[in-house]
Amino acid sequence: MTFYCVILIEMAKSNQCSTCQKPSGVMYCIGCDGYFCTKDFRGHREILFIEMEQLIEERNRLQEKINKATKPNNSSSPLIEEINAWEKITIEKVQQTAEHARQQANQLINSKSMKITIEFRGFSDELADLKETEDYIEHDLTRLKQKINQFNIQLTQLSQGNRLQLNRKESERINWNHILYVREKPVEVERQQTPAIIKESPQATKPLSQSELRCGGRACSQCGKCSDWYYDYNKKGYVRRDDCTCVRCLGDIYAAFRHICRCK
Repeated sequence: MTFYCVILIEMAKSNQCSTCQKPSGVMYCIGCDGYFCTKDFRGHREILFIEMEQLIEERNRLQEKINKATKPNNSSSPLIEEINAWEKITIEKVQQTAEHARQQANQLINSKSMKITIEFRGFSDELADLKETEDYIEHDLTRLKQKINQFNIQLTQLSQGNRLQLNRKESERINWNHILYVREKPVEVERQQTPAIIKESPQATKPLSQSELRCGGRACSQCGKCSDWYYDYNKKGYVRRDDCTCVRCLGDIYAAFRHICRCK
């Protein structure tokens, strides 16, 4: 805001300086509606200049915050950091689950391999014994050929994993579009977590939501009414919050409308 000051030369007695109280107020400020002597008028303007510089500095700091908040791919955002942490934990859990499944697969494969090895050793000893003694007939040769075919089938199944199956039913039920997503907080929750702060005086500030009313409750930052109550759609009426400090009894619904904050 630009303040315009005009010089009015009037009677010294009627135009007392607002700063030194001397009857020499020859300078008039339409911004504060006060008279000043020539010396104090310069000091008055200097105060306005300082306040303007402070506003410029506040504006510059605000611009930096806006630039940071609107920067694309803002990796320093707490929300992005939370997503990154979830991603890391989820990847670790997936890797642990996959490693556990690999160990199960290796154990089953090794047990199958060991069984085939033991059976093949017995087959080899029998075949060597029959060759040495020449005590075999057509039936023995047919049985041994069938045993070799059976070994080939078992080895093929073992190498291709046909006898083992990976159970993925539970993992396929995961809805990845809903397991993690981002949405805006409900207005009521956001209002509780971020109370609005208003400037009450040049010397001090305090959040309006913490201002106490006559009822002992806290004033809404928007309408100034008691914010210690909320409407419960299940009970179809206004109920106290868990941290309610309001001691007033609402009575009828009209009293509630006059007393309770209904901001959305």
